Amino acid sequence: MDKPEIAVLWNGLLEGDEQLLLGLYEAWYPGLLRYGLRITQDKELIQDTINQTFLYFWQNRDTLTSVMVPEAYMLTSFRRRLLRAAGSGKHRLQFPGEWEVDDDTEMVEDSHEMFLINHIRIQEVEAVLLRAIKRLSARKQELIRLKYYEGLSYSEMAARTGLTERTIYNKIHEAVKTLRDQLTADGHSNNMISAIQYLLL
Repeated sequence: MDKPEIAVLWNGLLEGDEQLLLGLYEAWYPGLLRYGLRITQDKELIQDTINQTFLYFWQNRDTLTSVMVPEAYMLTSFRRRLLRAAGSGKHRLQFPGEWEVDDDTEMVEDSHEMFLINHIRIQEVEAVLLRAIKRLSARKQELIRLKYYEGLSYSEMAARTGLTERTIYNKIHEAVKTLRDQLTADGHSNNMISAIQYLLL
């Protein structure tokens, strides 16, 4: 589905159109399901998380009018919700190859397997992000992994690392700024940088 069609469906959701909400749900459900399977193999949990995510959009549509990139917002919202659910202790997170990105890996085009964030494939976004993360200090890499890949809270991260919550917050803030500066210096497009920032909201 191209960006104008997504914009029409998203705007329909914001205006309270249940049919366009259903259209948005049906358009994104297959891709979200496949993306979720990269995080956990619990298909029932993924399906429930998709439903809960769209229910949240519907119930809070009056507060979503400032969303500029619906694709990125929907993916990030779903990903965060699934990470929290899968990390509750009952389900085990699975991130195959997350920290072993091969620079020569071919990006296979498949509209049913990938999302577009501002016309950039999500796998490409993640690959660029992971390569940038590897250039951070070991401590900052650890904190980024705990927060954004394991979905831990600041208090949980403090218990895991022995650092104070304030120190963790400051280091993550510094790490995100460093990532943004690195990506800019490397000549990545504004769309790519914006997409990565959405993943690190």
